[in-house]
Amino acid sequence: MTHPSLSDALDLLPEAWAGDIADDAAGQGCDVSYAIARSDLRTVTIERVRRHFAAREDDMDWQELSQGQQLDEVFPEYNGVGWPDLLDELGITPVYLVRTP
Repeated sequence: MTHPSLSDALDLLPEAWAGDIADDAAGQGCDVSYAIARSDLRTVTIERVRRHFAAREDDMDWQELSQGQQLDEVFPEYNGVGWPDLLDELGITPVYLVRTP
């Protein structure tokens, strides 16, 4: 595998969660973008998640899980990982950009 990028990390964010973040930003009159957190991109964690997903790719039970449930399996210590936890684990921060008229 290549060294993970911000784009690779964002690929791990479920669409529904990205939609929730975008909706929250829109509710505040903002657009959302993503940046690498001050603590830096957590490439080891990103690689671990990617390996876990790849190892389970052919498992039909895995395929039937939602993206959130799949991430719960990868991060069992959270007893239900949410988007703020996931972004922290990956080293990503949402950036709200105020819309200008």
